[in-house]
Amino acid sequence: MEVSTLKKMIDDLFLCEEVKVEKTSIIIDGAALYYCLYYTSHPKLDQRCGGDYPRFKDEVCNFLKTLQDCEVTPYVILDGGSGPEKREHLLSRLNNKLKKAKTVAESEPDIVPKGCNVLPPLVKDVFIEILKEKGIEFKQCLGEADPEIFSAANQKQCAVLSIDKDFYIYDVHKGFLNLDNFEWKSKEDGKIPAKLYTRSKFCEHFKLDPALMPVFASIAGNDYSRLEDKGSFARESSSPGVYSIKRLDGMLSFLSNVNLDGLNDSQKRERALSKALNHVGKKENKTFKLAIQKYVQPEKPSSTLPSLVHKKVESGELTTFVINVVDQKTILLTPLVEDFSQRSSYTAAYRIRQYFYGLLTGGQMCTEYDRDGKEIKDKRVPSILLSSDEQKQLGLQHLHKAPEGLRRRVFEEALQVQTSALENIPDQLKLPVCVTVFWFKRLQHHPKPETVHCLHALLLGFVFDPNSPEDEFERKMKALKDECVSNWQPRVAHAFSQWQCCMRQSLHLNQLLCSPLPEPQCARVKFLGVQISDDLSWNLNTTTIMSKAQQRLHFLRKLKKASLPPAIFTSFYQASFESVLCCYITIWYGNCTFAEKKSLQQIVRTQR
Repeated sequence: MEVSTLKKMIDDLFLCEEVKVEKTSIIIDGAALYYCLYYTSHPKLDQRCGGDYPRFKDEVCNFLKTLQDCEVTPYVILDGGSGPEKREHLLSRLNNKLKKAKTVAESEPDIVPKGCNVLPPLVKDVFIEILKEKGIEFKQCLGEADPEIFSAANQKQCAVLSIDKDFYIYDVHKGFLNLDNFEWKSKEDGKIPAKLYTRSKFCEHFKLDPALMPVFASIAGNDYSRLEDKGSFARESSSPGVYSIKRLDGMLSFLSNVNLDGLNDSQKRERALSKALNHVGKKENKTFKLAIQKYVQPEKPSSTLPSLVHKKVESGELTTFVINVVDQKTILLTPLVEDFSQRSSYTAAYRIRQYFYGLLTGGQMCTEYDRDGKEIKDKRVPSILLSSDEQKQLGLQHLHKAPEGLRRRVFEEALQVQTSALENIPDQLKLPVCVTVFWFKRLQHHPKPETVHCLHALLLGFVFDPNSPEDEFERKMKALKDECVSNWQPRVAHAFSQWQCCMRQSLHLNQLLCSPLPEPQCARVKFLGVQISDDLSWNLNTTTIMSKAQQRLHFLRKLKKASLPPAIFTSFYQASFESVLCCYITIWYGNCTFAEKKSLQQIVRTQR
């Protein structure tokens, strides 16, 4: 829920207090935080070619480390499902995200319009993974997070950190810290510069009864309602600001002059709403009253989720997608940056979602909202179930009690893989490898050059050791990034988006099946979409390797002159020279030019 332009008005009027945050607790709006950290990171994180999860993890970890250094204890609350009353608004937002994704896909990287952002699909999963790893207390809600954030803040007597402007409306006793003004990268002496908003100061400035703030929000415009006043309030404003500011100022001025003598808070809101509607010739309706109620006494979200599943959602062990699938048999698939001349990337994971729906609904049809061409359309999707006898053991209430072999077989059937073949693969890579096999098989009926390049990139990511010091692989990828962003091709982004759709859905299916395969570390999987394009050559890779190898020739010569025993010399050669030259050689050497191969052979001969 948001009230447009309100932040600008508050900033222009200097209604926030400049503070230094230290030695305190704060309630953090989780969705606001991961959106903000991903979009405002410098240098900017990739949005065009699959995302940059390792660097996103670094950003989140740096943020949490800053809080720790300043003795600030965070408690993170994340959104859950959305009720049917917001369907129209959510579909409007989905169409808006589709336009942004298309704009990002069709724009040059340096000229993407400001505010045109698209979140890569695994960001939330990576964010939750980091919270668990760092031991940060957090909770996923069944419904919207705003009411629970407000309640927790007042219960714990601490401020809220978010970008949601609804916290200008809620009476948060310890105030609201807007992430846009939370300068965590400028901490000094164990303190974070920030701006603190309190509702009392806002109401004092406008001489407004605090009880009328929900009325103001409902007529100004939020996710539920907006009063179309045809400029009436703006014309009555004395504010020098633009139209949108004048409109808000006029509304606040009008509400502050409503006679509220002798009324309780509920009666005050009823009279003020009635006066505002009459002022612009509108009749009273339930829409505005329901919008007001969302602030005054929010309904506790209800769900038919079994208690064990509910607990798993709250603890982050299970995706919040299960809420809308179980309660409404509906799922909204957020638009991605992809090739808009092709079918939606989500199509690649269609079969996996069918199994996901089957387990959650017991075989009922589900409705998906996804891109069809250049617009969002709904589609009825049939679930897939196992045999009736097996399905009895896979009921949602007792799924955790089903034999592990049966749960594993559901996963195998969904992805059309045999997990027995994964025996020699590290645990953290078992699921990503299954996903890659599934994804690659699905694309083989219409093979494309970029698919093979994407596969190479994934394989490189799998074999890269994240705990090793920066080596030629890291430097090569940094160099490739600059080159390949300019050569970006929609087909390549599309292939990686397909893989990520398969990865995310497989991750969620694995969670639902109580992890028959080990849970992978999403942030650890080196997803290299930002660096690979469909005209990729390995020139930079080869040049980097040759440069590093030549640097180490100097040390080999020194050791040779020192007449070291052959065993020591050989050990140093293998560790410092051969390891560089042979790293990932089975992937890149076959793509070298004749001149590159000749140069490599010359280096090998020189060290002898």
